[in-house]
This record gives sequence, C-alpha cells and structure tokens, in this order.
Amino acid sequence: MRIFVIASLMLLAVPAAAAPGDLSGPAAAHAVDALIASMNGYVDPQTGARVQALLRKERKRLSAIRDREALVREVNLLLADAHDQHLKIRIDTMDPKQAARSPEDEALLERHLAHGLMAVRRLPGNIGYLKLRYFAADAEGARMVDQAMHMLKDSGALIIDLRENTGGGGATDTRLLGHLSATPIPMAKIHWRKPDGSFVVEQRVADMPAGGPLYADRPVFVLMAKRTFSAAEGFAYDLQAARRATLVGEASRGGGNPANRNVELGSGMSAFVPNGRVEHPTTHGNWEGKGVQPDIASDPKLALVEAYRRALAVARPLATTPKSERERADAIADPEAVLRADAGL
Repeated sequence: MRIFVIASLMLLAVPAAAAPGDLSGPAAAHAVDALIASMNGYVDPQTGARVQALLRKERKRLSAIRDREALVREVNLLLADAHDQHLKIRIDTMDPKQAARSPEDEALLERHLAHGLMAVRRLPGNIGYLKLRYFAADAEGARMVDQAMHMLKDSGALIIDLRENTGGGGATDTRLLGHLSATPIPMAKIHWRKPDGSFVVEQRVADMPAGGPLYADRPVFVLMAKRTFSAAEGFAYDLQAARRATLVGEASRGGGNPANRNVELGSGMSAFVPNGRVEHPTTHGNWEGKGVQPDIASDPKLALVEAYRRALAVARPLATTPKSERERADAIADPEAVLRADAGL
C-alpha cells in the first residue's frame, strides 16, 4: 500500500493540462472545496485533517481539470492516502442536468433488480443455495428474503453466495440473519461521529421474523471473495463471530467504515465520506483495512464446489427415496461434475 501511495503522489506531481470537457473552472473548484469541507466530519479526525491538507495543496491543479472523469480519478488517488476503501468520489449521472429519480422510480428499479436477489435454488443432494448481489435497504427486500428462505427451509444445508456482493444493508441483511438462529445473532454497533466531534452509538439488531426463523439449526456456508465488501463483510463477520457459519473463499476487501449521508459535490458528482466506526460486541474489533478472513481458504472460482462438498458431508437428509439417495451419492462422488451439470439446466 505504501508503494501505491508513493507512486500516486509521483503521478500527481505532474500538472494536468486543462482540456475541453464537461466541467467549468468554478464547478471543479466547488467540488474540491465541498469535499475539503466534508472531511471535517470524517470518522478519524487526524486522517481527515491529513487528507484535507493534501486536497488544499492540490486545489489549484484539481480546479484546472475540465473533465469530470479525470477529476474523479485524480481526487481518488489523493483520497487513497486515507487507506479507507469507502472514501471516494464518484459520478452519479452521465448528464449532470439529469433529474434525480423519484421515489416511485427508485422502487421500480429495486423491483427490476429483485432487491439484490440473484439466485435461490435447490442443488442436487438437497443443498440450498442463495446468492445476493447486494443487501437492499427496503422492506420489500426483507419480504423477498422471507420468500427465499421459505423455499429453502427444508434443505439439509445452506450456501449463501456473497462473492459478488458489494454491500448495501438496512433490511435484507438483518432479516436474513434473523432466519439463521433461534436467538438473535449479535451484530456490530456503529459509532457515528456528529458534527460537534462527539459520537453517538447505534446498535444494529438482527430482525427476527414474526413466524420464527426458518433456518435456525442446520449448517450454513458463506462464500466470499475480494469483491465482497461493506455490509456483505459485516454480515459474514457477524456469522463468523457467532460461529454460526463456515466462511469459504478468500479474504474480503476490508471496508468497515460506513457513512449515513451522501455529500453532494455538484455537476453530477458526490462523495462517500465515512463518519462511522464499527465495533463488534463479541470481538471488540472489525474488518476495516484487513477484510473478513475465511475459515476455509479457497480460490473464489472453486469456493462453491468446496462449500458444496462440505455441505453434502454434514447435511442430514430429512427424508429419502431411492432417487434422492442416488442423487446424493452422485453429488458426494463428484460435486464439481454435478454442479456443472445442474448449472446447465
């Protein structure tokens, strides 16, 4: 990481030529100034002050950039000095004049994205499989989790695939945790930094379903990869701390500092400036900067096969027939071949 930062600073020492683009000088300067001001609320005051100093030093050069993509790229190189993968600026729209989506449009988009649900499936040998691209924050997402878990409730073991999950959180993650234990799985608390510099603590709580959990006592495996990020890491961390699941794959990315606000920079740009620090009540730590470590290390491309093999070994068939016994035996004999055949539908 130190080499990366040094290399980045060397690149920043070369003045960027102003080129025709979609930013005016005042707009670029406004974006930089708004970001500098927002760092007053960063979760770590010392790091925030250091980043502010870097931005002020480079303000003139950054304000001369006329292309939004170039400005975002150059600013994010500076922000890398904080070693916080959540701390970034981004382009929200391709057209800065585009109106924000209405709540109705946002709800429609969530439905089209199935609230992050990518797959719910029974694998051969009666192993449940649930894949989530992100954790939706709305109540509809929680209800979809209920429906998915109802479909999987009679499987002998469950595999939750978070290899492509980049976070979110707020409803689906807490509800899914609520389905996985008869007693609430402890979740991390968040120390939110207030504008006056003090902190307020939010204790996150698993959302126990009204009808009771549907998967309280059978084996659970969670697939992870370097892409697994933010709330997805928190979900895996909570399960691991409670010893409720076996994590298979590689260490996650290591983004543990959340934000509860979006900083508008103008011209279709915004910043994610973390103002929260996570602390788990069991470990008294978090995954920031180091990622969640798997229990079973595996190449992410092979993690499903590895988890499937282990799930078959520990699952207890609830009921069997000659056909189901043959299916299970074939899966145990060659789990990779069975998964490939099943994926072919």
